[in-house]
Amino acid sequence: MNDVELVRLVESTWLTARSDQRYAALKALRVAVSSDLIDLFDALFDAKLSNIEDDPNAIVVILVHGIQTDGAWHRLVQDAFSDVPNINVIEAGYDCVTAAQLVSPFRGTPIEKVAREMREARRREPRARMMVIAHSFGSYILSRILKDASDLEFERIILCGSIITRNYKWDLFARNVGPAGILNHVGTGDFYPVLATFASVGYGASGRLGFKTGKVVDRFFQLGHSGFFTPRHIRTHWLPFITDGRIERSDWDVNKPATGLAILILSHPWIGRLIGVLILCSLVFFGYGLWLLI
Repeated sequence: MNDVELVRLVESTWLTARSDQRYAALKALRVAVSSDLIDLFDALFDAKLSNIEDDPNAIVVILVHGIQTDGAWHRLVQDAFSDVPNINVIEAGYDCVTAAQLVSPFRGTPIEKVAREMREARRREPRARMMVIAHSFGSYILSRILKDASDLEFERIILCGSIITRNYKWDLFARNVGPAGILNHVGTGDFYPVLATFASVGYGASGRLGFKTGKVVDRFFQLGHSGFFTPRHIRTHWLPFITDGRIERSDWDVNKPATGLAILILSHPWIGRLIGVLILCSLVFFGYGLWLLI
């Protein structure tokens, strides 16, 4: 490909893509551009973006995935929202975070990366309505950004598989979010938020038990950690909330059984961690005993 062909390709991509999908289309195209033409592509890209009229009715939805994944569910959200005008779905990804990093105190890099993506989205569309869908470790990233980055504000937030601590100060860190503006989808078959609670610090079982606070609307489902990622669930429960603020009911809210005592104990912010420490010590002692026998 030469420079003339690149100019034509950028122009055709821009003209054929929907207005709210042009940025994503050009960003995807950039991956295929050779290194010797990157500077020209970036100049053409910037020229196109500078001519965009900022639409106050536009909605920017930022997706933040969890650990040990590349956020494949993002494609499902983009597809479900593709027919809705004025919605731009943006991925705020980061390099793979392992379970070992999850339980360690070294979590700053993905938080900084996602915050940069959010600021860039705001810079591109300063008058757009900013919203977030965050899953698992992505929910923790969002909680840290809300706490530390006062320049980033969101109109609506969807959480699923959340590992945010249940006593998170939503009234302080998300005071700019309106009533019923935070939706927490809880999976009663999800053990990972419980595991994160007793295996490390800084996390909570909000994705298993809910927040139970007036600032957040909890909706319960008979699902596991990633069971929310189906076209039906996204279209039925996420799309109405993002576009209209409408929260659909879940039959499982009233039909779900009582939570078992073991889950409640393991989800406790200090009793659960004490049990986690005892389990870890027992495993180390058992392993050391086997090593001596060998």
